[in-house]
Amino acid sequence: MSAEILHVLLILRNQVKLYHWQTFSFGRHKATDDLVTSLDTNIDKFTEAYMGRYGRPKFTTALGKLQIYDATDARAPKLLTDAVSWLTKRLPKLLKKEDTDLLNIRDEILGDIQQARFLFTLH
Repeated sequence: MSAEILHVLLILRNQVKLYHWQTFSFGRHKATDDLVTSLDTNIDKFTEAYMGRYGRPKFTTALGKLQIYDATDARAPKLLTDAVSWLTKRLPKLLKKEDTDLLNIRDEILGDIQQARFLFTLH
């Protein structure tokens, strides 16, 4: 597996979880709780499907550490926007055209993120 994929997905998951604990908005707290649950399921499914095709990832120090930052209510929407951008632009470049199963799982992740983005707009 391109270790980059799992690296980014784990950062996304952990960043959303940290924000879940930091937000002062009950609606965002609930939306991120649901998002983390679906991310856990779909990241696991994606990783296992990828490993079924390509084997286990090789992690090197070149990727660095899994870094997360203090997330605020003001910065959280950008976190989700950046995730959508990476999933739609960078991830397909790391996959092959015939990896439609992996792209389908990616689409499930995108749908969950887009739903959370909508829920963030509710007051």
